[in-house]
Amino acid sequence: MKKLILLVVCLLLTSSALADPLPLADGLSGVACYPEGSTEADAAYIYRYAYPLVAAEDEVSLMINDFYAYMVDDALGFAAPMAAEEVSGGIQAHTTITSEVTCNNDAYFSVKIVNESFMGAADSHVISGHVFARQGDKAGTVVALPYLLGILSADETDSWMLDRQTAKADDMVRGLVWDVIQDQLSDGAVEYYDDLTYEIFEANFYPEEDFYLDADGNPVFFLQEGTVAPVSTGVLYFPFTLEELLDEI
Repeated sequence: MKKLILLVVCLLLTSSALADPLPLADGLSGVACYPEGSTEADAAYIYRYAYPLVAAEDEVSLMINDFYAYMVDDALGFAAPMAAEEVSGGIQAHTTITSEVTCNNDAYFSVKIVNESFMGAADSHVISGHVFARQGDKAGTVVALPYLLGILSADETDSWMLDRQTAKADDMVRGLVWDVIQDQLSDGAVEYYDDLTYEIFEANFYPEEDFYLDADGNPVFFLQEGTVAPVSTGVLYFPFTLEELLDEI
């Protein structure tokens, strides 16, 4: 059964590689300065954003564009003004959102988001990933890992099954990533915290959403900076092929 699923996935990826990607426009970007009426030169807080914009009018493209338009509206309406109110001490604080389209084929449109922020103490970097399905009942929406792996159907509504399959995918990926971490600890390749335990790792890693797809459609998982290793180590990335994940399901 696993081999059959793997064959189907490989055929889909091969077909995707031959298809035209979604056309991209210049992007959805802007700058907001606070207090209102200030400029980038004298603002106490600056909110900058840059999200992808699809240059097409089909339903999936419009849904992707609406997704990011909503994120901008929500940030400018709530998050950015609230952050501006927290700024004190005469420093100029900022939040800068940048994005990169990491996968653009007939099956998926994936985006890596980097949120870099300075609120007066130190810079912070937070990574997020959005994987939009381009086919099937989930087309135009962000899909979680269980759907990518095919262990949840798009129309599944049973909460027990949703929780069960999500936990199954999470536990499987956590196990693979933890094995990589153990190898890196052994050879000193990465400077992890001395007191790092699986429980700490587990509490800071949610594979069902902490990933994006690379150009070949394979998932890249990530751990935020400062969670399992010093901030100076940066964000930690763990790429796997779909074949590797499907072999473990």
